[in-house]
Amino acid sequence: MLEYIDEGLEGFLRAMVPLSASDVDVSFEAPDRTWSAKLNRPTVNLFLWDIKRSTDHARSGLEDYEENGVRKRRLALPRVELRYLISAWTSDHADERALVGALLQTVLANSSIPAEFVPAPLRALSPLTLSLSRSGDMKMDVFQTLEGQLKPALDVIIVTDVDTGLGRATATPVSGIELGVTDQSSGASGRTRRVAGEVLVAGAAGCRVVSPHGSAVIDPSGRFLVKAQPGDELTIELAVPRTVVVPAQGGVVVS
Repeated sequence: MLEYIDEGLEGFLRAMVPLSASDVDVSFEAPDRTWSAKLNRPTVNLFLWDIKRSTDHARSGLEDYEENGVRKRRLALPRVELRYLISAWTSDHADERALVGALLQTVLANSSIPAEFVPAPLRALSPLTLSLSRSGDMKMDVFQTLEGQLKPALDVIIVTDVDTGLGRATATPVSGIELGVTDQSSGASGRTRRVAGEVLVAGAAGCRVVSPHGSAVIDPSGRFLVKAQPGDELTIELAVPRTVVVPAQGGVVVS
């Protein structure tokens, strides 16, 4: 997953700083003297130097989610903090200062990497939060990391979930309730079904749903539960009334 974080971070910085692909290179290698000696173009170095499980953003408990149409449940995903040392490398001191300043403004102006820059494999996870480390937080010797090369650098923290792949499939949501009633004197029995439904129409909350066997009111979330049988026609009393037929199995959705 780290390669996707790298991809998202680079895409975000290239678009927001901006960093033109024709003018500025981006590298994730360790910014040591051997690496820097090979540079022949302005370069922004994004060096991942630390990975730790987050305590400030930790979560607990179970969570439900959907994957490929299957409902699953898992322990809340662990969260980790990734720390990048971001530095600019140019042959001109003024250009370097301008580039570092633009990087600083971009990081401080965004609390997360916007979704459009997040690679598809990470979009089902929590947003990638972005922050600049505070005074006293630095746990590394930048001077030593850069092998004595005096250079300002940003210590940027990205917090992300890590999908452990340990989710388990759960039962499908209840879409109907059936009650069996038996007449003890005659032995005759009947079955009553309550059908669950959802109305995905603006302003549906509070409207009535009418079936041949009863009625119900749509709740604020757009859902209802009404007595009905397969084949019954339900009328949703919206500003423009809608009708739907109860299926043999499952609930109904009106959109």
